[in-house]
Amino acid sequence: MGILSNAQVERLYDRNAGVYDLLVTGFRWVGLSRWRRNLVERMNVKRGDHVVDLCAGTGANLPFLLDRVGAEGRVTLVDLSQGMLAKARKRASRRQAKNVAFVHADVAGFQFPNGIDAVISTFGLEMPPDYADIIGRASDALPAGGHLALLGLKHPESWPRWLINIGILLTKSFGVSREYEEFQPWIPAREHLREVHFREFLFGCAYEFVGEKA
Repeated sequence: MGILSNAQVERLYDRNAGVYDLLVTGFRWVGLSRWRRNLVERMNVKRGDHVVDLCAGTGANLPFLLDRVGAEGRVTLVDLSQGMLAKARKRASRRQAKNVAFVHADVAGFQFPNGIDAVISTFGLEMPPDYADIIGRASDALPAGGHLALLGLKHPESWPRWLINIGILLTKSFGVSREYEEFQPWIPAREHLREVHFREFLFGCAYEFVGEKA
């Protein structure tokens, strides 16, 4: 499959938007919702904060973010796929949330607004080739004490090649291919932020990172 262009990513996720939440059912069985909730809690988000969610998809992080920022805060969801953002809008509507902004944009070109307090990206920054620049700009936009949180899949270095091939096959619908195995968003995040939390889990095929702006 190779590294996908923006147009290919947009077509892929527009096509999968209607069934995306079903496609991640297996991940929910092993704790996906808990991972998201715990990651948001580690960000130390407070009532009234403004959080940007990059590669926000169907807005799966939104309930946890809204619980933290309250009606006084704001959440901005950024995604390349209109189809995924449409699902996110429905999720916000079910919560009757009036403090959510939806931005259809390539995250590589997204201009971070002034006054943000935290940035999160889950299962998203493992795909853009320029993820290091995106993380650098996100870090620059944060105030002192602001947090960046990442959650996603990673190359499981200790797995045998045949098992990795099975994993790639099972996640092919998300655009995963061997060409992405060297992408490591937590590395540039460590260069810009003070690491406050990092772990690998799912036998080395997933990671989470939280960093704080000095």
